[in-house]
Amino acid sequence: MEKKINYLSRTFADIKDELIKFSNQYYPEVADDFTDSSIGAWFIDLVSAVGDDLSYHTDRMYQETNINSANLRSTLLNLARTNGVKIPGAKCSMCEVELSCVLPVDGDTTATDGSIAEPNWNYAPIVQRTSLFSAGSTNFELTEDVNFAEQFNSNGFSNRKIIPSRDSNGNVTGYTVSKSTIAINGTTKVYKKVLTAADVKPFMEVVLPEANVTNVESIIFKETSDITRSPEIYEYYIDAEEYRLSSEAVMTYRYFETDSLADQYRFGMVTRYDDEVIRNIYNPHVYEDYTELTKLGTKRTSRYYRGEWKPLTQKFITEYTDNGYLKVIFGASNGYGVLPEYMSTFGDYMASNLINNDMLGVLPKEGWSMYILYRVGGGALTNLGSGSINTIANADVDWGGHEANTSGSERGKVLGSLSITNLSTALAGKDAPSNEEIKYLIKYNTSAQNRAVTVKDYKVKLMQMPPKYGAPFRNTVIEANNKIEMSFLGLDADGQLDSALPQLLAENVVEYMSNYRQINDYIEVKSGRIYNIGVEVDLFVDKNYNTADVIGNVINAVKDYFDVRNHDMGEDIFVGDLEKQIALTDGVISLISLKIFKIWNGGYSPDKCPLPTIVEGSVCDSLQNTIFTVGNGAEVEQIDLDQIDRVLYGDYNSMYEIKFPKSDIQIRCKVR
Repeated sequence: MEKKINYLSRTFADIKDELIKFSNQYYPEVADDFTDSSIGAWFIDLVSAVGDDLSYHTDRMYQETNINSANLRSTLLNLARTNGVKIPGAKCSMCEVELSCVLPVDGDTTATDGSIAEPNWNYAPIVQRTSLFSAGSTNFELTEDVNFAEQFNSNGFSNRKIIPSRDSNGNVTGYTVSKSTIAINGTTKVYKKVLTAADVKPFMEVVLPEANVTNVESIIFKETSDITRSPEIYEYYIDAEEYRLSSEAVMTYRYFETDSLADQYRFGMVTRYDDEVIRNIYNPHVYEDYTELTKLGTKRTSRYYRGEWKPLTQKFITEYTDNGYLKVIFGASNGYGVLPEYMSTFGDYMASNLINNDMLGVLPKEGWSMYILYRVGGGALTNLGSGSINTIANADVDWGGHEANTSGSERGKVLGSLSITNLSTALAGKDAPSNEEIKYLIKYNTSAQNRAVTVKDYKVKLMQMPPKYGAPFRNTVIEANNKIEMSFLGLDADGQLDSALPQLLAENVVEYMSNYRQINDYIEVKSGRIYNIGVEVDLFVDKNYNTADVIGNVINAVKDYFDVRNHDMGEDIFVGDLEKQIALTDGVISLISLKIFKIWNGGYSPDKCPLPTIVEGSVCDSLQNTIFTVGNGAEVEQIDLDQIDRVLYGDYNSMYEIKFPKSDIQIRCKVR
């Protein structure tokens, strides 16, 4: 008979009982006293304690191998790295801010020769992104330089407004110029290090010295250790792997962050170079301006930069250590290997493939100066209300080279008038992911693929294209006639739908998707359709309410319901929901009728809504008695809502819009 104990015994008490039974059964002559004061009890307690401890640690080790039962953060981070999941740190909040300053007048404000005074743009400051703004102890920085002399931001969107200030005689005394932009929580810092031979090795790692780093903005290297000045902030954002400033004799190398060191391309801007020298602080991009025809003539409203997929060898990835520090990891190849002499052509080719293999990125060289620009901040506590950011902690201002022909005292006045406020609430701030969040990130990462297979994949990847290369306001993607068809609609300067499709935007979309589409997919980009409509409402209004206020509230309800920002392309619009909102408006006794009209041509979209209309001369037509009118040579027909179950059905590539709410929403009311 085999001597053994019950292997299901895992606790101290169970193991002790099993050992006592084992001793009594097989060795009764050795010890028959197992009281607490006996020597036998002492030995059994020792063995039971060892068994209990081993069982505990075995359970813990197995527990940490299973994602559902793992508790240690270090274990979850290791599982994430094994599965290729990048775990983020704390996220910074962001908001839209408005910077304002008062510029002096350029010209005679009392001139009678027809000349018009303008702001003196020589005094327009350039507030650099390194400027620091605060709300109490919470700091915010700009995401781009704000040039008051430019009508557009770096993404090509118009973001400037000008308001004249007048004295008691009506003369212009100055201009308040405001620019809106995005501010992000945190403070940017620079980590500098001169690389030694011990530092440069495959998959070189650099751990940043602070625990609350949210991300790395950029990394550049100067090919010398003798640097007498710190790099300017613009140098970190020049969109090139290698460049040389006109003021320096050494090359600068920029490294780009990727999701994986195996990534071979990045989507960047097409740039102009003159012998790889950047001759001024503004990166010379290739772009096209988009103009619109207005009543005052042609107006430039946006700018699209030309993008392309660029080969990428200078790259790095980031990951957080178990104790919360951000680690930067570079590639594996030195990229500068010297081949042996007197080799054959084939031998030279094979040796080059081995020595200079840069598929996983190249390393910097010994003696180079490394500069890592990173951001510190983030967390849920950085979410603030609108108007909270109102203090300029440090204004880093450049005058665009106009110091020689401007007055120092006048520049001081402009700088003193500089103010800031956040137009929107600061949101999206978030603490580092909890252990439970990390578990879900790991679980659902396996099914994600960085490629476009379904039409939903195309839509998601399109939304990830950087906005500086063109960002459609609404888009839809379908598969038609064995091709991927993308339809876009934009917004003009007045916030109205625009079906005009810039050629550069279409080219950028095709180029961007070429890296994700299936090899046999053909992509066609086209403009969407805009169906302009008008609304006529008949009401009974309570005589105890101000009729004008009730009409205004109903107009706002209709305008908000049809606001294009609340709908997507191809979305059906239920008229019944609008009727409920109107009926619930204060002062409205009852809704008599609601009619919707299709409008096209003239000053409206040329696209005619295909929904059925009430035939002129029919019984329904004789009962309508409508007086809905439009101008500008537009055509109008009433939609037969009863025939379509009071639902405005949308085509996959279309949107409904009330183009001119002041005239296209017409209210008639009876007071009782």
